[in-house]
Amino acid sequence: MSILSRSAIARRRRTLANLVLRDLAETGDVTVPVWWDEEIEREFGGLGGFLSELSRQWWTAYAAHLDALIELGLDDPSQAWDDVTEQMPWLRAVLDAYTDDAALAEAERRHCDVLRWTTRREPRHAA
Repeated sequence: MSILSRSAIARRRRTLANLVLRDLAETGDVTVPVWWDEEIEREFGGLGGFLSELSRQWWTAYAAHLDALIELGLDDPSQAWDDVTEQMPWLRAVLDAYTDDAALAEAERRHCDVLRWTTRREPRHAA
């Protein structure tokens, strides 16, 4: 029995997410086609888990870019958003297409909370 490390699991998930996004970009669709259902279910436990992974990727890239802008003295969250959208257009398009998904909404809320706490734009309250 082989037990994968967290980093191996993260790489495998990131690889699958990138394959699905590349497939969507090639087909021009922004919703995940059924032929990915089995792999997404096996790797992420379903579409909600997959969308949460995409959200994590988005917010990681956004936070890093915003941090770089802040370091340069440009505290402009909308510029960071536009820049990352330009760099990752299909990822953003898929997240936008699933905006009403409950798992995605929860992931997005958590990421926004962390970003607000990190930038100290609002006080952190106990959960």
